[in-house]
Amino acid sequence: MQIRFDFSRSVNLCLIALLLMPSLATAQTKSPIQPVRPAGERNQTNARFRQNLNEIETLLKSRNQKPAFQPPLTKESKLFLVLEDSLKGIRYNRAPNGYHYLLTQLTLVNDSSKTVKLEREQVKAFVDGQPHPFAGLPSNLSNQSVSLGKKNLQLNKLKFVDAVEVPPGKQGSLWIVLGDLPAGPRISDFEFHVTVDGQPLVLNVNRFELGKLKYETKLLGPSHCLAELTITGELNSINVGSLVKLVDELTLKNIKRFVLYFPDQQTQIEPNVKQWLPRIAASMGTNTVMGVPFPLFPAVITELHLSGEAFKDVSVPYLGGPAPQVTHATEEAAIHAALDSAMEVLPREKIAEQIREGSPAIKVAALISGGRQLTNAELPLVLELTSHKNPRVQEAALYALRYLGDPRAFQKLVEVAQTPPGPLFEMAIASLAESRYSGGQQALLKILKSHPPESQKIIIGVIARNPRPEWGAAIYEYLDSDNQELRQAAIRALVLNGHPRLFEVLSNALKSPQAEIRQVAFQELIKRRDNASESLAMDYVLQQLQQSAPTTEMLTFIDRMKDPRAIPLLFQHLEKDKLDAGLKISLIKTIASIGDESVEARFLAYYPRALPTEKLLILSTLQKLESPQFFELAKQALTDSNHTIVNGAVSGLKNSGTREAVQVLAEGLDKASKSSTWNTIFGALSTIGTPEARRTIMEARLAGTNADKKRAAQNAMDNIYQRSPGNFYLKKGEQLHRRKEYKEALEEYDTAISIDELLVPAYLAKANTQNTLKQYDAGLKTVDQALEIDDMHARLYVTKGLLYSNQDKPQAALVELKKAIEIAPQDPYGYTVLASHYSRLKQHDQALATYDACIEANPTYMSIYDFKADLEISLNRPDEALKTYDRAIEANSRQMKAYSSKITLLRKLKREHQALAVCDDILKIDKNSIYAYLTKAYIYRDLKQIDEAIAACDAAIQLKPNDPDIQVRKAQIYNDAELWDQAIKVYDRIIRANHKNLDAYTGRGHSNLMKQDWKAAQDDFQKAYNLDNENSQAITGLAICMVYNHQEDKAIQLVESQLKKFEQDALFQYNVACVFGRALINLKDQTKTPAIQQQITEYQKKAIQYLAAASRLGFNDADWMQKDPDLAELQNLPDFRKLVQQIEKKAAALR
Repeated sequence: MQIRFDFSRSVNLCLIALLLMPSLATAQTKSPIQPVRPAGERNQTNARFRQNLNEIETLLKSRNQKPAFQPPLTKESKLFLVLEDSLKGIRYNRAPNGYHYLLTQLTLVNDSSKTVKLEREQVKAFVDGQPHPFAGLPSNLSNQSVSLGKKNLQLNKLKFVDAVEVPPGKQGSLWIVLGDLPAGPRISDFEFHVTVDGQPLVLNVNRFELGKLKYETKLLGPSHCLAELTITGELNSINVGSLVKLVDELTLKNIKRFVLYFPDQQTQIEPNVKQWLPRIAASMGTNTVMGVPFPLFPAVITELHLSGEAFKDVSVPYLGGPAPQVTHATEEAAIHAALDSAMEVLPREKIAEQIREGSPAIKVAALISGGRQLTNAELPLVLELTSHKNPRVQEAALYALRYLGDPRAFQKLVEVAQTPPGPLFEMAIASLAESRYSGGQQALLKILKSHPPESQKIIIGVIARNPRPEWGAAIYEYLDSDNQELRQAAIRALVLNGHPRLFEVLSNALKSPQAEIRQVAFQELIKRRDNASESLAMDYVLQQLQQSAPTTEMLTFIDRMKDPRAIPLLFQHLEKDKLDAGLKISLIKTIASIGDESVEARFLAYYPRALPTEKLLILSTLQKLESPQFFELAKQALTDSNHTIVNGAVSGLKNSGTREAVQVLAEGLDKASKSSTWNTIFGALSTIGTPEARRTIMEARLAGTNADKKRAAQNAMDNIYQRSPGNFYLKKGEQLHRRKEYKEALEEYDTAISIDELLVPAYLAKANTQNTLKQYDAGLKTVDQALEIDDMHARLYVTKGLLYSNQDKPQAALVELKKAIEIAPQDPYGYTVLASHYSRLKQHDQALATYDACIEANPTYMSIYDFKADLEISLNRPDEALKTYDRAIEANSRQMKAYSSKITLLRKLKREHQALAVCDDILKIDKNSIYAYLTKAYIYRDLKQIDEAIAACDAAIQLKPNDPDIQVRKAQIYNDAELWDQAIKVYDRIIRANHKNLDAYTGRGHSNLMKQDWKAAQDDFQKAYNLDNENSQAITGLAICMVYNHQEDKAIQLVESQLKKFEQDALFQYNVACVFGRALINLKDQTKTPAIQQQITEYQKKAIQYLAAASRLGFNDADWMQKDPDLAELQNLPDFRKLVQQIEKKAAALR
């Protein structure tokens, strides 16, 4: 009746995984009950929550939407639900479309007179109408960052408690994450069904969030072609789908231009949505491919603009071409931008109509974008609007006057131009400057002469942006102005506008006694690329260098011109002690850029008093100039106490890569006493990689007494080999060797050696493969070739020892293996092979002594303790093995392998209480060790102390409450104790949290099977099989249940169809035998017709066949076979008894 499951295998895998886990706090801490937050931590009262929900429901009703909350909220409602901090997020991991999830805080508001409890188990989630299981925080979201309000935090900082008590008049919340949501931009429909104090409550997330989105829609512009959505409510990653849907519905009315206006700076816009909106707006009307975290706006939209304080400073990253302006500080600017292309093609009558009848924003768009279509017939209307109460309409009207040649238009512009400077003044000036009528320019010239310098400066700046030949003479007059700022503006304006005497103007300006004028002239000159301008600018720079330090612009210009005349002048400033440090760096960079070998002597003289950063630049410069002096300075730098200078010197020597550079590095390596210095030098030598560089590293592996330095040398040598062009073929050969394709591996090693004849690891790998092929003489020859390259490579001597050992030359092998240890006493490999060699010679004491020598030389190499203990166990010295494990624990008390090996041995020795003490030792080191608690649970199970076993499981669950594997272990212990109902309760809890947990279904199926509830068991195994139709436990469990339910033919067909997949699985073969055994029991009471008798014989034969296969594959539990109720009809058969005897003999031999 009992199906055989490989619980031990899954348990061991779990324990191994837990053993390898670092000891750190879990992502979230579970507590059974979370008290309500103190009132001071909540800004809202119950009354405020009620008011907010009422407002949401009222808004939904006005839009003909269903309520968000059920039952409907009334004055008599004592309990209701709301949401806080809801967002839909995506974690972009290995999934092609990301991992989609919903985060929300489900809040229960309690207006009753008693304390109630909001429990996670009573919350059911539905996604698009289908149940969606959830538990705590999914492990793949533990480190996910989200923006909640004004805070950015990781999800593992939130408390995912199981329940919260809510006193009367208070609120309590549960954080909920729905993971594994459908991928794509669509927003699914989310709903929560909650039972509180026996009362069912329902809250629809989408409608709740839609109720927060307050907006008004206005159709504007010609033929109502523009829709403006004024948004004053919250916009987030859930209700943004409703916004897109609204826009989509408007496009069905042939509206293709949209403005989203956010008038209130305090409007809440979720950060992800706020970042996405400008990007998607910029892509409208283009073929730009955008990421789709949210539903897409319809492709028919040609214009989408965003306005308001929230977007005034937002810029749009654009992939190519000029970025369209889609974000605007004002409503008028956004509407103008959205209607610009429409207004440009409207006939004059339609433009005039929009100007007359449109809102202020429409008037602005029509006046600016349609102004060129206007005639003098519309002049009175435009003039009237220059006095409109809206200042932006005034500006737009002044803008439109530039297209009209009527004297009244000029008169109005001149009138405004006489007012103090401001936006209207500048617009009037610009319209006069850009007027296509001569009357406009003439009026502007008169205004220019009549205004004071402050206004003249603005006017000149405006007309400079609108170049005309006639402006040149007017601007030229102001070059002699007493007002310095006006003169500067005039120079810049002449450059923009062009003038036949511009070169003369700039030349004279360079001679001005006023530094600001000279600076303006110089800035304009260096923008020009003609020889005369560059020559004039260079002469000015040289002149200035004689008097003062250069500016950044001067240094940039000198670098461009590469004029050597500047070098001595630059050195004069460099050598001044009081010069700014940053400027000195710029001076050195400039000299390095334009200098030649003539700068060496000056740099050498300056170097001793240079700052560290300056020294680095000088070293780099001399190295690039290939100066012989570089190596002398590099020697000094390698002994500098400042590691930055050491790095700079090493970098220069590495870039040089010459023999002389390697020699300097070798000398520096001998003197280096700091790890930072020798590591840097080793890195440079590895990069250089010449035979001389390699030899330097090889010698350093054995030089001196500093073990760390020797180890760094070996690592450097390994880096050279890894970067070798032959390394690819070496790795390919090693892969072929692992696949036992030895001849092909040798070919790859030969290719690697032909590419890099100094690649010692290729010789070593080749010799090892030759050893495997028993080509011992060839292997020895290969090793000797490698030793000619590197005669201090310890692993070569180890391989040589192995080759001699396999040639039955034990003494020669011992010589080579001892030589390896002598060269590399810290390398445990030589000791391991030598100890193995002694064991092969039955010299076990020498082998154990070798392990001790290794431990003494390298006590932190933990595997050697296991090797020694394994030998002691094989010699039937378990107490010595236990002492070895204790030595390992003493050497590294936080390394878990020794603890686990000791526990395994104690359990085999039936010393369970000592094993429990070791678990307690682990917990003293790491109180959060799940491995220790689970191991205690299994030991208590074996001692039949089930309460203690369950308590240990619960302790592990407390540490990691959302790990279903630990829950499964707890249920298995209940099963082992034949407490089927308790096991089923645990499995039920696991399945509620995750309805796809295969182990929970197979475990519960086993429990139901033991309760003889065949139907429930078959249902569970069927669900497990549906989840994974290649799972052996699901297959055999389902088959056993089929037989119990008298579906023998289906059961046999199922297991035999899967046999090929599990031909090397002992337990699968055993369970198949149980299927036939149970089928025999079903045939027991049937009339023994010839056909039935033949079937019985066939089933017996097959059952014995599969039991024998299980035995060959390692099944050795003869005791269980003899009492397994599923095999009852086989246990008296001679073949069965013979097989039992064979298994018992094999088990005894193993013991």
